[in-house]
Amino acid sequence: MAELTRHVARMSGKRIRPALALLGAGLAHSAHGRNGSSAWSSRAIQLAAAVEMIHTATLLHDDVIDGATLRRGLSTLNAKWGDTLSVLSGDYLYAKAFCLLSQLDNPTVLNLMSDTARTVCEGEVAQIQHQYDLTLTRSNYLKIIGWKTASLMGAAAQSGALLGGASAKQAAKLGIFGTNFGLAFQILDDTQDLMGDEEVLGKSLGTDLALGQLTLPLLYLRDAADPELRSQLAQWFNGNGSRTAAQAQEQLRLLKQEAATHKVPAYCRRVAKGYLSKAQSALSSFPESPFKSSFQALTDYLLQ
Repeated sequence: MAELTRHVARMSGKRIRPALALLGAGLAHSAHGRNGSSAWSSRAIQLAAAVEMIHTATLLHDDVIDGATLRRGLSTLNAKWGDTLSVLSGDYLYAKAFCLLSQLDNPTVLNLMSDTARTVCEGEVAQIQHQYDLTLTRSNYLKIIGWKTASLMGAAAQSGALLGGASAKQAAKLGIFGTNFGLAFQILDDTQDLMGDEEVLGKSLGTDLALGQLTLPLLYLRDAADPELRSQLAQWFNGNGSRTAAQAQEQLRLLKQEAATHKVPAYCRRVAKGYLSKAQSALSSFPESPFKSSFQALTDYLLQ
């Protein structure tokens, strides 16, 4: 386990979820003008570590499901040690995370994070249920990414606020921030999966197409497509998985070309901006502070 988790620790990403937890705690603490004991900050750090462990566990499981070979510029655990050890490593991180959460001695936070872990799993199951489903609606797509991505971001910010001394109502506002931020985050991530550069991003791309997952850029392209392209999409999303690696790359190349022609990235950015605007509105009742500025800076970062 030590060897496996050392490799996982080297796969450090943006760590936005623990940042949301820490900023939520700091914003709540500063909003009450509290000083003195630093116990709240050490507990916030413990929460942030648990949040990142939960997130990393989902990534390890996702890599097995997706057959991904690259994550954050390094070989995935499943590529290096096989699916079984990758799944067990994810389970280990889940268990470790909830050990940390139980030590916080805060039933509200523990219940929130437990419920969120369940929601994330439900989102993953729903996504698999809709594989190769060319009739997927945008509302169902948004529900799925709300469960599998946005819920953990919302819970991280909300739980941090609770540890920082916020009321349930104040903490819920940061939950709204995190949830809308998470929706925008996933939409832009899905856009990168279609339009990005694997070498620049350091992870396997084109997995949504390979797994028959309809994301917002693909849904928009489906609706904007002419009959010929729609027929091609129907063939590619027929669910039989019988395509060679060369065929998959050619399909991805053609989709990138069509997406650029139909200005798909610009559309997805507009939708993401709408959610980021809702996220920023949730901060309006909090006084100005470095923590609030950092929350606002995160929304700017997504659109860079």
